[in-house]
Amino acid sequence: MHSVDFFMAASERNWSLVSVGMNGRGKSWPVRGGVTSVGRDPGSCIRLAHDSVSRHHAQVICSAEGVFIQDVKSRNGVMVNSVPRQKAALQAGDRVKIGAFELELVAAPSPSEPGQTLPVEKETEGLTLTQGALLPSENRELHTLYCVCSWLTEGVEEQEFVHKCLRLLRETFEAQEAQLYKADGSLQAVVSEDGDKPAIRLAAFLAERFQASPEATTIEGCSITRHQQRAGQFNYLVGPLRPVASGQERPPFLVLLRSTERLDFTRADRVLLQLICQMWVRGVARAVQVQDLRRENAHLKQKAGIPTLLGGAPKMEKLREQARRAARTNVTVLLSGETGSGKEVVAHYIHESSSRRDGPFIKMNCAAIPDGLIESELFGHVKGAFTDARGDRKGKFAQADQGTLFLDEIGEMPLSVQAKVLRALENGEIEPLGSETFTRVNVRIIAATHRNLQEMVQRGQFREDLFYRLNVMLVPVPPLREHLEDMDILAAHFLERFCAENGLAEMSFSPEAIAELKCHAWQGNVRELRNVVQRSAASAEAPVISREALRQQYET
Repeated sequence: MHSVDFFMAASERNWSLVSVGMNGRGKSWPVRGGVTSVGRDPGSCIRLAHDSVSRHHAQVICSAEGVFIQDVKSRNGVMVNSVPRQKAALQAGDRVKIGAFELELVAAPSPSEPGQTLPVEKETEGLTLTQGALLPSENRELHTLYCVCSWLTEGVEEQEFVHKCLRLLRETFEAQEAQLYKADGSLQAVVSEDGDKPAIRLAAFLAERFQASPEATTIEGCSITRHQQRAGQFNYLVGPLRPVASGQERPPFLVLLRSTERLDFTRADRVLLQLICQMWVRGVARAVQVQDLRRENAHLKQKAGIPTLLGGAPKMEKLREQARRAARTNVTVLLSGETGSGKEVVAHYIHESSSRRDGPFIKMNCAAIPDGLIESELFGHVKGAFTDARGDRKGKFAQADQGTLFLDEIGEMPLSVQAKVLRALENGEIEPLGSETFTRVNVRIIAATHRNLQEMVQRGQFREDLFYRLNVMLVPVPPLREHLEDMDILAAHFLERFCAENGLAEMSFSPEAIAELKCHAWQGNVRELRNVVQRSAASAEAPVISREALRQQYET
C-alpha cells in the first residue's frame, strides 16, 4: 500500500501492536484513536515490565493522518525497523523496538485488552545493543554508525553520549570491555561485561604508547605482556580521538579489549572504529561550538533585557533543565521559593523558551492588589460595573490571551476570587465584572509563592481544588545561599547592567570583595544582592570595588 493510501485509511482501521520477539511472543494490544502510552509504569496502556523500558517510554498516536510513535525522553530510546527514531510514522508490518521487546503494527482487531504486562524471558537472540535492543548482525557497521551519528546530532549530553557509545562499541565489536581514556592517560569511563569495573587499567607507559597511534590499530597482548601485569591476557583495538591533520600528540583514545582466547580483531574492525573516532571528534567539536554560541546568545539576551538563568552551580543547572522541560509543554507551573530568589525571572525564562514566546507575558502580584480590586484586575469589567467603572477594561487574563500570565504570590489571593480563577483554568472562560457573557481566552498560567500552599489548604486558607490545578509541574527555585559558587557571575552581571543603565564607566569587584559576598547570609536572596551591588557602584570611588567599600553597603 502506498503511504498516501495508508494515511487516508489509518483512521478507518483497527490497529494493534503485537509482540513478535522472544519476550511474550503473540501478546497484542489495540491502538485506538488518540494516545496510547507505552512504558514500565503500571498505569501504561501497554505495560512492558523490564528494566530496559523506562516508566514512561513512548506514545503511540493514532489519528486521521496515520499512526505515529514518539519517544518521550526514554533512557534507551525507540527503534523503528532497527533505526533509532525520536518520532516516526508507522505502516502495517513496521517493527518497533522498545527495550527488550519487539512489537509489530498490524491492521487487525486485537484479541487482548489494554493493560496487559509482558513478562521478560531469559531467551535472547542476535547481538544486543542496550539491555535487549537487538542489532541486525548483518548490518552492524551501518547500524552502529547511524546510532553514533544520531546521538551526536540530537545533542545528547556528553556524559550520556560517552556511556551510550561505549556500550554500543562493546556490543558491536563483541568486546569484553570498552574504555575511554583522557588526554592525560587517565581512565575516564568504562563499560564491561561485568559492570563498570575495569578488567585492566593501562599503566602510564602503555597509555602513552596507545594514544600515539596515528589511527585505529590493533595491539596484541603478547607484545606488551612484559610492560604490565595481566596486560598479556587481552588483545586491544585502539582508536585515538584525534582530528584529521591535527598535530595533537596526546589525544583522548578508545580501547576495546578481547580476551586472547577469543577471535582476534580484524581489519574491518579497525576501519569501522576509525570512522567512529572521526565522527566522535567532529561531533564533539561541533557540540563545543554550539555551546559557545549558546553562551554568546545568553550574553546578548542579557544585554537586550531578555531573561536568562545565570550560574553554573548544580542547583542552577537543575533549575534550567526543569524550566526547559516546563517550556516544552503548556501545563500550569507552580514556582516555589523564598522571597527575592528570582521566581519572576524563571517565569519569564519559561515563557521566552516556550512556543508562546511571541505572545504577551503579563504579570500580577496578588499581594500588591487590594482584595476589593483583584477580581477586576484579573478578569476586567464593563462600563457601569461599579461606581468608578467609566468604561470597559480588559483584565490580566484577557491581556495574556495567546501568551502567559504570571501570578506572583498566589497564596495571597482571596478565597472569593480563587473559585473564578479555577473556572478560568478549567474552562478557558472568563466573566468580566458586570458582564453577562463569557469570553474565551487561551492563557498559560505560571504561579509563584513563598508560602506552603499545602499547609494553607489544611488550614482552609487556600482552595484544595485550585492547589491541585496549579501544582501540575512544581519547580523549586533555590535560595542564593544554596548556589554561592555563582556569586562572581551574578555580581558581575548586576554591576555591568547598573553601569550601562546609568552611564558609568566599567567597574569590577576585587577577589577579596567576591569572597566577602560569598560569606554573607543573603536573607533577601538575589534581590538583596542586586541592591548591594547597585549601592556599591553608586558610591564607588575607584573602578575596582574593594572588600572595605563593599562592607559599608550591606543592609542592616
